[in-house]
Amino acid sequence: METLEYFDYQKVAGEMEIPDVLMKQIEKEIKKEFPNDRMMYELHVLRALRSKYWLKKQINQKK
Repeated sequence: METLEYFDYQKVAGEMEIPDVLMKQIEKEIKKEFPNDRMMYELHVLRALRSKYWLKKQINQKK
């Protein structure tokens, strides 16, 4: 897991019981979009978690 600077998305991920494997995939995908902007990166990870974007990813992996 990454060191947090702005948003505690790891706490949200734990509360939502998001598997570590999916968490790493979400972080990796968003890091591609915001490689040099830490605040935007953390904000978009948090937004992806809260939007339940990860559920769609999990469903697609099972297909």
